Amino acid sequence: MNTLMEISFLLRGELKGDPNTPVLGVNSLERAGASEIAFLAKRDAEPSAIQAAALVVARDNPIEYPNLVYVDDPYLAFAQLLEHFFPARPCCTGVNDSARVDVDARLGQNVRLGAFVEVGAAASIGDDTEIHSGCVVYPGAVIGRSCLVYANVVIREGVVIGDHCIIHAGAVIGSDGFGFSRDSGGIPRKIPQKGKVIIGDHCEIGANTCIDRSTIEETRLENHVKLDNLVQVGHNCRIGSGSTISALTGISGSVDVGRNVIMGGQVGIADHLRIADGVMIAGKTGVSGHIKKRGIIAGNPHMDLRGWRRMHALLRNLDDYYARIRELEKQIKELEAK
Repeated sequence: MNTLMEISFLLRGELKGDPNTPVLGVNSLERAGASEIAFLAKRDAEPSAIQAAALVVARDNPIEYPNLVYVDDPYLAFAQLLEHFFPARPCCTGVNDSARVDVDARLGQNVRLGAFVEVGAAASIGDDTEIHSGCVVYPGAVIGRSCLVYANVVIREGVVIGDHCIIHAGAVIGSDGFGFSRDSGGIPRKIPQKGKVIIGDHCEIGANTCIDRSTIEETRLENHVKLDNLVQVGHNCRIGSGSTISALTGISGSVDVGRNVIMGGQVGIADHLRIADGVMIAGKTGVSGHIKKRGIIAGNPHMDLRGWRRMHALLRNLDDYYARIRELEKQIKELEAK
């Protein structure tokens, strides 16, 4: 059990209320009970409907409540509380008897391998990394320290993964890039994909996401990149640090994505494009040209968000405009006939 004072110290917050209030857990605002703490993101909540033992709020929130912990960012504080009350527990310990580790592979200290994991020759796995059942680490692949790799992930040869990365189930990293050239008879001939995939520190790769190896150089994800489930990253791409990409997005080959770019779901990006730092791309946007400066982009083909909104406002009224034009044409013909 924690007291509210201990929770306040954990969050580096400012406490208003009873420091000895017991806090047994964390829950949503709607479901938190008399022994749980919740966070308040909005400023217009009704205190009478809240049953929580205490609330974590922004420092400028004017809400009146018996127990409050003021912090800079309530949502990040909520993440800290989740980690505190639900600490990560290893899924496996040691190396499972059914795992196959090549004699030339290198395992760091406290590496944990689940059932039927296969680690190829000259592969390297860093200290405190945990790999769950059914994963395949190809020869020469490198995985850093304190990584968590969920079940049935494939990490191909020539892949280098940094420290503190999370790779969710079914992801494939280092598969061949989609490179073909047609011969004189029009038959597509495979171009060998012999490059690498380099993934920085603190990256997270979603379930069933695929990151293709480059043709000869490297596909690179810089530090703190976060990919959702079912994202496709083509060969020779670079994803800048801090960028987040939502589910079902497809990035064609040789795209250079800047730092801190945010992509909604189902975005499609054509090949060999450059996306500037800090760009936000709305869901289902089709990017067909370079985006040279920071802004919010939407539509297919892509355009500035304000332009996209104006266009859709016009489209919503298109039937009315058409009817009015037809009526004007009719009146003009009647005038001309006189």
